[in-house]
Amino acid sequence: MMQVNFSVNTLDVDVQPMNSSILKSLGMRAAASSVLTDIQYYLKNTVTGKIYSGEQKLSSVGNTEFGNISLWIPAGTYQLVFFGYGVDNSTGTASMYVEKDYNRAMINLKNKDSFYFKTEKTIETENGQVDINLSRLNSKLVIRLNDAVSSDIKKIKARMTYYPLFNTQDESVTYEGSSGVASVMESYLTIENESVNEFGFYLLPQTGRTLILSVYDESDNELGSCSVTVSFYKNKKTIVEGNLFDVITQKPFVVTVSDEWDEDVVVPIQ
Repeated sequence: MMQVNFSVNTLDVDVQPMNSSILKSLGMRAAASSVLTDIQYYLKNTVTGKIYSGEQKLSSVGNTEFGNISLWIPAGTYQLVFFGYGVDNSTGTASMYVEKDYNRAMINLKNKDSFYFKTEKTIETENGQVDINLSRLNSKLVIRLNDAVSSDIKKIKARMTYYPLFNTQDESVTYEGSSGVASVMESYLTIENESVNEFGFYLLPQTGRTLILSVYDESDNELGSCSVTVSFYKNKKTIVEGNLFDVITQKPFVVTVSDEWDEDVVVPIQ
């Protein structure tokens, strides 16, 4: 057995929350404690199949020690998976767990900003140092409606099915459980001062999902609805923007795939 130190206290700058106003520049790093509240890890010996897994919480170890994980493991070659979820959006959930029957780690992510790293590493030096630089795993759906909301409209609902489970072995996204049915995101947008507040929802990268926007009066009668096909990409926002009531009357939305660091990809919806 030998001691190996995994240092997760520095992160590539592109893992900063996507809605942050902090200036980004190439080569900068951010402390794990400023971005994450929890780190989970999974190590599998590629020869013996032996698995080592665990968790470190910011609330348990404090800022100084958070991200410094020391383990005693035999020399060998390991598959390493590190996962952390972020401080942004306390109402969401994310976790990594081991499926022992399949010798794999799975990530379940529902509306939570999350960060991920996978590699293979040979451990052969005692007290060796392994730097783990996490990057954002998820995308973010953003809905921006520019309409002035009339007094007879009381509710606007967003609904979309999505896949919340990430298989770290083949890095595929799928449904959870045995039903074969996708999960459902259903939320009412906030209406204030005759306008609609921006809405956000974190989810794993996936393509071809259908977002449905519906409008209701005070008696919960549906006044109209529209749908738009959206896709999501790692570390990018997918922004659905436009005038909802124009869309309901057959004028198109514009869907933009964008973040603060990469070139925008604009997908017009016909």
